[in-house]
Amino acid sequence: MAQPRRPDPGDPLTAFERAVRERVPSREALLAEAKAQTARQRTRKKVLGATVSVLCLAVTLWMLDPAWRTDDLRTGYAQRQRLQLPDGSHAVLNSATHLRIEHRLRSRQFELLEGEAAFTVAHGARPFIVRSQGVTVRDIGTVFNVRSDARGVAVAVLEGAVEVSTASVAPQRLEGGQQVLASNQRLGRVTARAPSQASAWQQGKLRFDGTPLHEVLADIRRYRQAPVNLADPRLAHLRVSGEFDTAAIESLIDLLPAILPVIVTRSGNGTVTVSGR
Repeated sequence: MAQPRRPDPGDPLTAFERAVRERVPSREALLAEAKAQTARQRTRKKVLGATVSVLCLAVTLWMLDPAWRTDDLRTGYAQRQRLQLPDGSHAVLNSATHLRIEHRLRSRQFELLEGEAAFTVAHGARPFIVRSQGVTVRDIGTVFNVRSDARGVAVAVLEGAVEVSTASVAPQRLEGGQQVLASNQRLGRVTARAPSQASAWQQGKLRFDGTPLHEVLADIRRYRQAPVNLADPRLAHLRVSGEFDTAAIESLIDLLPAILPVIVTRSGNGTVTVSGR
């Protein structure tokens, strides 16, 4: 291996050589600096890549709008609950109702799994959406009522307007005083319903205006735990009119034979059977 040249003390350029060596980094120093610079560049690339990944994830989450938390609220039989929502909106839950509140970034969403709820919506940039049984109700700044049970999803607008849709049916606009009965496959015919009738349950009332008996019994079931059965399907379309207290639902059941040609039979376990005379 060749030995490095020793400076010649007699050489007049030796002084200049020493000065240059003091000012110019050695080969080893240059290699060390190059390695350090490469490591810094790799670190910056990793940080940049991680930052880009986080930004992409944030954008994806924003677009998909997942629920980052849910709250389940339930009411018992013959109970009602009033809620003030974080955005300033209000909700009222009827008897035997299960409502799920979904906390999302881009929207205000709720799922009515069972029962009935009324919503008074505060205006905001984020959409206000209620889903039930495959039916979607999108608020357009309004007060509306949603009922979900074996009959389907009934949407009634008290003020303003909403859009009701399903996965296979285009949105249908409902105005104040209108209602529709929907399922995950279809939207029924839009009909008129007085706001006072749609909101009567909030005052502890049931208002019927020529309502078929099977509809009356479906409403009664919400206020008692034991079943109410209709023995003869031919009685289903008998009509009931009047205003009744939800706190006195047993009295309403006992009153049925006085206003309709029916017999009410009570079993020891609380089951009620309505049959023809």
